[in-house]
Amino acid sequence: MSGLIFAVGWLMGYIGMRLACAIFIRMKWVASNYAGHAIPLGYGLILSFGLLGFATLSVWRMHGFLLSWVVCAAVVVSLAGWLDDRYGQTRAKGLRGHFNVLWREGKVTTGIVKLGIIGICAVAVAASASATAVSFMVDALLLGLSANFVNLLDVRPGRALKGFWFILIICAIFGTLSPALVPLFWYMLGCTLAAAPFDCSAQAMLGDTGANLLGFVGGIFCVYSFDASVKWLLIGTLFLIQLYAERVSLTAVIERSPVLSRIDQWGRPPEAR
Repeated sequence: MSGLIFAVGWLMGYIGMRLACAIFIRMKWVASNYAGHAIPLGYGLILSFGLLGFATLSVWRMHGFLLSWVVCAAVVVSLAGWLDDRYGQTRAKGLRGHFNVLWREGKVTTGIVKLGIIGICAVAVAASASATAVSFMVDALLLGLSANFVNLLDVRPGRALKGFWFILIICAIFGTLSPALVPLFWYMLGCTLAAAPFDCSAQAMLGDTGANLLGFVGGIFCVYSFDASVKWLLIGTLFLIQLYAERVSLTAVIERSPVLSRIDQWGRPPEAR
């Protein structure tokens, strides 16, 4: 069954990316990437539509409430990212930038709206996953930080996907994933692997639509895979990374590290480097 779900995910991702590249260009849903090339922005919308179909199938055929609940929350996060991709204020960068606009000008940016929606979704999922007030707080923090972490990586081709896969690997090797979420694991792996050639070759960008979605889904896997001590370790690590990223470019850090730089270049053709 896992192999079939992986194959369905890959097929959905491949067809979805073909459609996205054509439709987004036709609708002029494009933006300049890091190299200044205008390419489709927000192909993560395709991932969220695929997830909705997967959740519907899961309710009807396989695993019921838990899977459909967390998937619906992740799709809402993705739509909040779509709002920011389409109507966001480009002059506000990072969490600090959005809060500065709110503090100094009294304006609520789409980034602040997105942050609020992610927070609500994190609270909703944490409430269903947690047995105590402390575990609820831990799970909500982990979901929110994970969603933003993958979004921070989405500044170079393929980087956000690799961040998501890293979370999957950690959960698969060191965690104990809930059986109800195993189908989602294989579906997302297949779907993102199909999208990777388009992303790594800079034919399309995930945008906040996809990066926040993948980060939130990665957070869901972490919430249902690890005990409290590991979750606290992940929260501390993610918090420090994001605090550091507010002051220092993560791209510069990656480029200075031979190991991270090599991983960052994997799958990326010379013209996209």
